[in-house]
Amino acid sequence: MSQPSEELLFKLDEKIAYGEKLVEQLNNLQDIEGIFKLRRKILQEVDFLKKLQRSRKVKDEQLSCSNLRHLGAMVDCAIRPGVVAVCKIFHINDDSKLLVDIISDEGKTWSKVIARNPKSLSALSTGKSSYGARSILDQALDYLICAKLYPCMYLPPKVVFEFVSGIEKTLANKLKIMGIIVKGTVLPDSKNFEDFDDSYESSDDEEIFESCPVTMQDVSQCIEDHLDINVLNLDVTAMMAYVSNMTNGYCRYVFKQDVLTQQAAWEAERPVKPILEKLFAGKTLICCKTAWNNFEKIVQTLGGPLEKKRAAELKDLVTVYEDCYGGEDDYPRQNLKVRGHVRLRSKLVFNFGHRLKALTVSANDGFVRAAAQQGVTYATFIHESRALTEGKESTAEKIL
Repeated sequence: MSQPSEELLFKLDEKIAYGEKLVEQLNNLQDIEGIFKLRRKILQEVDFLKKLQRSRKVKDEQLSCSNLRHLGAMVDCAIRPGVVAVCKIFHINDDSKLLVDIISDEGKTWSKVIARNPKSLSALSTGKSSYGARSILDQALDYLICAKLYPCMYLPPKVVFEFVSGIEKTLANKLKIMGIIVKGTVLPDSKNFEDFDDSYESSDDEEIFESCPVTMQDVSQCIEDHLDINVLNLDVTAMMAYVSNMTNGYCRYVFKQDVLTQQAAWEAERPVKPILEKLFAGKTLICCKTAWNNFEKIVQTLGGPLEKKRAAELKDLVTVYEDCYGGEDDYPRQNLKVRGHVRLRSKLVFNFGHRLKALTVSANDGFVRAAAQQGVTYATFIHESRALTEGKESTAEKIL
């Protein structure tokens, strides 16, 4: 077997150095979800190339088929401001899933990075390929379908296809008609495409445009950004915080329970009730039957006279619906796995709010984060947790 040329070995060394540089670039991005998965993909490519280096049995096609160009383009995207996740998997149904390359703008934008040759992309899109090969148009449809299943604030994420090596004009136009945002150099067609199909113009997928943030912590910003959401879904934690003695002028205590003392200190510094009242103003308040029954049980068991009175007043403000009101859950929320911070009651409460396109008000940030790890997001307003404390005041030390 003939030995590889010095030029080929030099190219191999360059590719290995490039891969190692990509790994170094990712070291400062460890807070981005999925970054270790991307790092692992790069290291696998580098390890393969190092094996070729050691064996000195490298072929030109092995270098040209390396996936490092695509991975390098992903790294270039990942280091941009606003990226929150890479290599994120979403399930379309029980049999199909989609790997989204880049998620940015607090979940508002999904991006796919394509480094393939523009001519081969165009040829594949017209059916000139081996049987079973999926074109960029097929992949675009997958992204659009999946984006509708995983909305932020009830709107699908924008879908961006970024072509590192460019894209030919006709194929770019097809993608734009579908609703894909095309980035990259648009090149003249390498041939005349007589079979250009404009049937996508009537597709429902062209409705995909803008989206909104998932969680708002600042109430003023929340109200300003979501004026169109007039319905608030109250979680048990929100109702407890609203009626608690602690949030209604009785926070100057040192309780026997450390967690209550900590919450009292937070309340003195950052009162929750004014935030909730400002959020509730002019809104329709709803909750599901399970949430209300759990809240009522907690108040009757642990609440004091004033807390029970406030709970009764709150009931006049809140419309309670059956848990199943609004129909069936969509696929992602129906299949959200109950484990860790994802409890069955929380899943029920948040899914109820999602079906009614409400903003769910809750202190349960653990559920929101755990659900997001499974690819499921909710429209939420997260506030600090406050427990019922009236019954504990008699054994607490009052701060004068």
